[in-house]
Amino acid sequence: MQTIQALFQDFSTLYIQEYKPTWLKVKLQNATDIVEVAKALQSNGLTVISTVSPTDFVEDNRIEMNYFFEDILTKRNCWVKVDIPREIEQCVIDSITPIFKGALWHEREAYSMFGVRFTNHPDLRPIIVSQDFYGKTPYRRDFDWAAHEADTLGNIQAIYEDFEQEQAQNETLLDSNSSQMILNWGPTHPASGPIRLKVHCDGEDILGIDPDIGFVWRALEHLVTKKDFVGAIVAVERLCFMDNINSMVGYCQAVEEIANVEISEFAKWMRVLLGEVSRISSHMMGMGNFYNSLGLHTAFMWNVDVREYFLDFLESYSGARIATAAIEPGGVRYTLEEGMLETLQKAIEKFDATKEEIRAIFVKNPTMKSRATTKGILSAQAIEEYSLCGIVARASGVKTDIRLDEPYAAYDQVQMDYVTQQGGSAADRLKMLFDEIEQSVAIVRQAKAHIVANIANGNFNPTKDHMVKVPKKLPKGEAISRVEWARGEVLMHLVTDEKATNPYRLKMKAPSFNHTMILGELLKGESLSDIPLIFGSLYICQGDLDR
Repeated sequence: MQTIQALFQDFSTLYIQEYKPTWLKVKLQNATDIVEVAKALQSNGLTVISTVSPTDFVEDNRIEMNYFFEDILTKRNCWVKVDIPREIEQCVIDSITPIFKGALWHEREAYSMFGVRFTNHPDLRPIIVSQDFYGKTPYRRDFDWAAHEADTLGNIQAIYEDFEQEQAQNETLLDSNSSQMILNWGPTHPASGPIRLKVHCDGEDILGIDPDIGFVWRALEHLVTKKDFVGAIVAVERLCFMDNINSMVGYCQAVEEIANVEISEFAKWMRVLLGEVSRISSHMMGMGNFYNSLGLHTAFMWNVDVREYFLDFLESYSGARIATAAIEPGGVRYTLEEGMLETLQKAIEKFDATKEEIRAIFVKNPTMKSRATTKGILSAQAIEEYSLCGIVARASGVKTDIRLDEPYAAYDQVQMDYVTQQGGSAADRLKMLFDEIEQSVAIVRQAKAHIVANIANGNFNPTKDHMVKVPKKLPKGEAISRVEWARGEVLMHLVTDEKATNPYRLKMKAPSFNHTMILGELLKGESLSDIPLIFGSLYICQGDLDR
């Protein structure tokens, strides 16, 4: 950290703090320094930008910009903050996208939600929000949601006019003497769900792709500010129901940090257990969807059958198979009752009995090998360049996993290692899903055995230890929390006001945002028939993409 800290000697700073063992926190005095700071950090190994998170401080008449730079090799990270004026005309800062390609969409999101304009940004257009929100900055604290929703006809007209304008613009992009056309993949395509890919092609050959996202935008980052700290988990788990446990863990850790609360060892191990079951559930759906997108529906159902056994355990624990609300600030919501772990054991046994069949059908499939091993290849350099994470990164040989890089819950006591592939192809990403399911089952076995042994010797009391009290009102503060979600890094940036009963601001960074951003690069020059294969291999969830 001393090396990173020394970089800021050339800049005016308001403070420099060692926030966590793997994080340095710096507040710049001058917003004009942000580009040079980004260059200095990148040249010293911090080659990934996780996200850009504005916070609107209305009373102070300022927008605080938060940049999260990461070094995925040496695990050194830097949180850089700087203030800019809140007035729309002056709400401007230089773009870091020319330096960090991974910031491309994050700066567009800050522009769409807060009205922050980024000088020298290569493509500063609205993103996520529908056309009726263009220029209206919905995440600013003083945005009038009621007035906006009351203007139903005006909103519909704005969407219609923008669509008409886009169709007219499409004609100017095409060579009338060629076979070029612009196709709309989606927004309700069965292989991708609610997303529209604007595909510019010449016959079957793809010339370019412009993803249009936001069809399931629910304004989750605004919704949580209207809930108390416990009620907010309902919005947080909507990030994506396929792995709702781990997103709740990330949020709750941020609340617990600000509240200065330490959860029990039992709760830590339960978070590991539940989190890995949720990861297995998500990965099995991901493997199934990979084949489903190619029209192989039987393979999808085969995989989902095994998944049902793990959902049985989540249902026995929480009463719900998907929207479990099982994690709460202070620990885990429910105690562990007799018979629940027997349900989990049945799921483990079902996986053990079928895993070789699944491996033969899914991983060793000769058709898949011949088709997917040369498609959608991402190099380790591209992973850093576009700030990709999770399975997508590890399939390219990049050793990054928050459970190991920045252990949380009880992962510092879990026996595990990085699971990687080296090729970076669509096939490698599919293999990663299966390999990680095997790893997660092994972790579940460890957690289950540890919990059972400590209940037996009296160290754990599930009735009392599942929850510690967290104050309903929190002090003024902020925290970041990272977890290894099924699809990669989820970063929660939580800001609270004095004696707060609800979040002042919660930024939820999720991996599908960057993984969708890379689609244009991966599909350019490929064939139309490759879209479902490459899209499916990126393990994208529209829930965390749009939030």
